[in-house]
Amino acid sequence: MNRKNISVLGGGSWGTVLAYLASLNGNQVNLWMRDNDLAEEINNTRTNKRYLPNLDLGKNITATSQIEDIKESDLIIFCVPSDAFRDVSLLASSFINENTFLVTATKGVEKDDFSLMSKILEEYYSKNLIGILSGPNLAEEIANHHLSGTVIASKHKILRDEVIQNLSTDFFRIYENDDPYGVEMGGALKNIYAIACGIADGLSSGENTIGMIMTRGLGEMSRLATDLGANPQTFLGLAGVGDLITTCASPLSRNHQFGKYIGEGLSVEEAKQKIGQTIEGLKTLKVVKNISDKHGVEMPIVDSLYKIIYKGTNLDGSIQNVLGQDMIKDVEFIK
Repeated sequence: MNRKNISVLGGGSWGTVLAYLASLNGNQVNLWMRDNDLAEEINNTRTNKRYLPNLDLGKNITATSQIEDIKESDLIIFCVPSDAFRDVSLLASSFINENTFLVTATKGVEKDDFSLMSKILEEYYSKNLIGILSGPNLAEEIANHHLSGTVIASKHKILRDEVIQNLSTDFFRIYENDDPYGVEMGGALKNIYAIACGIADGLSSGENTIGMIMTRGLGEMSRLATDLGANPQTFLGLAGVGDLITTCASPLSRNHQFGKYIGEGLSVEEAKQKIGQTIEGLKTLKVVKNISDKHGVEMPIVDSLYKIIYKGTNLDGSIQNVLGQDMIKDVEFIK
């Protein structure tokens, strides 16, 4: 195999795992983060004790806080929080050449509009080939070598092949897709429905209710995505229903935990304080509510959650107030 120089931007658990996967294939990996103390600690101990203390990172990974260290990279994976994505994209722009493959592994939207992360990359790197990495990927489980799968989506076969070759392992399988917009939409939208499932959990609703929320949520996701130009069949894959199920069902999900606190009776501010970290679904909910109204797309769960979280509508201890008034049709896109 032709070994590559790969850079991962973002020193959290997901970025650390992606750097680890790339290193297992013999690549030389730069793991960039803003925190110089953390970078030095990783280089000295070969572990990221802050996020994945039990993962041995090996000798092929070099942590750095110097953005110029990415300049010789063949592949760069952006794995920073969505709120910092634009700033980091601009910061890195002086050190990325036009032949470098760029991949976003960040799920989310910009807070003021419906710009996905790939859109930001396209703004700054119009001549580079760009891909999306998304799927049901809990970093802790991958670090423990639990069998997992993800999707690399791009219009460019050469980029998809490069990512598959350099990140795949016997416990981490990568599948390809040529609908990057749909794949990225799935990763962003599922956080909304994780909040809804968390509320159901907090209300001690049954498994039937959780299954209903997931399924109706999948319908809402695909309705909006299709209206915006994505392929609805993309949502039947790992980046759609796969990621939705994992995020909605997992107590490790901050979005799910936030919703559970709401279901248990905490206020929005109390729930946010207990989580203490970014709850991506909150920002996505506000943006999706605006765009679904603008496009006239029916999204009853989005409408109900928006009223509860942003308008102060009382949940009244009823999951019915989350589901809202849904359309009667069961399966989307069947004539």
